[in-house]
Order: sequence, then structure tokens, then C-alpha cells
Amino acid sequence: MTATPAAPIPDPASTSPERLVNVRGLARAIEEFAAARDWTQFHTAKNLAMALTGELGELVEIFQWMSPEQSTRAGHDPETAQAVRDELADVLIYLVRLAEVLGVDLDDAVRAKLARNALKYPADKVRGSHRKYDRY
Repeated sequence: MTATPAAPIPDPASTSPERLVNVRGLARAIEEFAAARDWTQFHTAKNLAMALTGELGELVEIFQWMSPEQSTRAGHDPETAQAVRDELADVLIYLVRLAEVLGVDLDDAVRAKLARNALKYPADKVRGSHRKYDRY
């Protein structure tokens, strides 16, 4: 049996007018939430990066002692699904807020990073491998 060739995947770093990452509405909502509580004074890059790390740690803690199979189901398991959603939301909120405070356009950053990764990890050389780019 011969395998059917995979359809080409569009280059996400292309000049497509569609944004890959569009968080404008979320960024506005976070800013309004923080301003209403007079918290913007605390939203320095350092503080937000530290808060992001803390939230990511809380997400990781959910998975800490799970088997690979359990971790795959964690987003749907009644015992963990709400916590997974909450921590993912917290991570996203802090990430978006940090990008806003630093003046980083996440769409531009993602497109540029995907383009660099495409060069570092050519599909024909790394397909199916977990090795780092400098070890293939």
C-alpha cells in the first residue's frame, strides 16, 4: 500500500492578511479590568513575567503526577477540566498583558518565529524526530 502524499501546509509565516494571533479585544478587556482596580501600576514587565511563570507552574502542577494517557484527557476529565481551563486562561491573560506592556505585536512575533523555526527545522530533515535542530 502506498501512502498518499500529504497536502501542502500553508506557510504560517507568509504575508497572508489574516492574523494568526488576534488578541486586540482580549488586550483591551485586560487593560480595562486592571485600570478599574488601579492595578496598572503593578503591571511592569518584571511583575507580569513573574506572574506568568507562577500561573504556568499552576498549570504544570495539574499534570505533575498524571500518566501520559491521563494528561491527554485532562481537558475533558471532570476532575481536572475546569482547573485546566482556568490555568490556561490565566497563562493567556498574563502573556497578552506582558506583550502589551512591552509593545510586542504577538502576531508579528509568531510569524517571525515560525519562519525562523522553518529554517532551523526543515521538514525533510526532522520529520518524525524529536532531536533539537543542532543534532539532526
